[in-house]
Amino acid sequence: MTEKIYFTTTLPYANSVPHVGHAIEFFQADAYARYFRKKWGSDNVFFNVGIDENGQKVLTTARDAGKDPQAFVDELAVQWKDFCAKFSISNDYFYRTSQSYHHEGARYVWTLSDQKGDIYKKNYSGLYCVGCESFLLEKDLVDGKCPHHGVEPQRQSEENYFFRLSKYRERLLEDLQKNPHFVQPSSKTAELANFIREMDDISISRNRQNLPWGIEVPGDPSQVIYVWFDALTNYINVLGFHGDKKRFNEFWPGVQFCGPDNLRFQGAIWQGMLASVGAAPTKKLLVHGMIFGPDGQKMSKSLGNVVSPLDQYDKFGADTVRFYMLAVLPTYSDCSYKETELVESYNVHLANNYGNLISRVLHMSSTDGIHLEDHRTFDPLFAEKCMEHVRAAQKNYEGFDLSAAAKNISELLTYGNKYIHDNEPWKKTGVEKEKILSNAYFLLNRATELYEPIIPDKARQAKTILQKQVKEILFPRLK
Repeated sequence: MTEKIYFTTTLPYANSVPHVGHAIEFFQADAYARYFRKKWGSDNVFFNVGIDENGQKVLTTARDAGKDPQAFVDELAVQWKDFCAKFSISNDYFYRTSQSYHHEGARYVWTLSDQKGDIYKKNYSGLYCVGCESFLLEKDLVDGKCPHHGVEPQRQSEENYFFRLSKYRERLLEDLQKNPHFVQPSSKTAELANFIREMDDISISRNRQNLPWGIEVPGDPSQVIYVWFDALTNYINVLGFHGDKKRFNEFWPGVQFCGPDNLRFQGAIWQGMLASVGAAPTKKLLVHGMIFGPDGQKMSKSLGNVVSPLDQYDKFGADTVRFYMLAVLPTYSDCSYKETELVESYNVHLANNYGNLISRVLHMSSTDGIHLEDHRTFDPLFAEKCMEHVRAAQKNYEGFDLSAAAKNISELLTYGNKYIHDNEPWKKTGVEKEKILSNAYFLLNRATELYEPIIPDKARQAKTILQKQVKEILFPRLK
């Protein structure tokens, strides 16, 4: 039976253009989707991205801009789709929570949970952070302020609907124990277990008078579904959970991506919601690290250390930025975004190691009129050494460690450059020279295939250059 796999990012709030935290998540998901499409076929991979367009934050931002909320999110959706196009994000679907298909799906999930007896109504008073779109506990605050946004949360009191999340505490802990590799990196498992042990029932609606921009609660027009509860349902609704379940049954459970600040929502609350509606838990939750400014501090306009992925695109191009964020920055650890490091790593790994080897091999073959073919017989020892690196990269792709896979590719190319240096084909003639260059050509084709998920446009160009055997500078050095 053919395997299928589903990837989905979180849905960023539609109140601003993409930042580097969004970029790393979209890039990672895209790279894995590309890898598995090549391995299993495009029909066996489904890749979802989108934006979260409901809630207080979006409403406030739209009002501040003097715009109708729907017109505001429509404009932002265009910008997010443009971001995806510029960086070659190969998503199969772009999900928008302001659209009717999502409203239907969110209400369907609500109704199932309600029928299960998991939704009830009560008066509630709590500390609400608009930036987080979330209620916070006193213990969550730092000097009385939200640890993520540095502002004091608002005290809000109203009658809301609640979800019986605590009902699923033991079940989620048991699931985590049965599947200790559910969260990657493994260092997040203990953190998630603590979230689950401490979780209580959560408010899942707001009074429409206080928040008119949202999805109406089924059977109660005075309330709207809380933005987190509504947005989380996208992960299964996009697969047809509330309609024709054929695609849902084929692709769920899936692999989800999130940042460390979303671990509680994706790893605990969402898993409780899935249990409530009778769906299997997420297959795997990949939690990327935080990306700080070049000074090592959290990016903020006041510090002047904000890095815009769109500005980086204009300056360096899509694949250079993708390479840095996927191959150089650690896949799961917190790190700083440094342009100097981007330039240095590009020159070392792409211009020198990869591009230079392509140029040398094609220059020598064209000079002597040697036609290189990727299917001829190669030196078996050389080919096996190449395949050791290839298998290591494949293992890391399939183990969801992009930076490790990129290191394997770089090691393969380093081996190729050393092979050329040691065998000195420029001093050889005839069959001997052709054999050396053919071996290197075999290696370059394998490296190019492995680089496709990370630098898809440049890998495509490299494939064309290698097939046509034309000399071209693919990776000019950056200064």
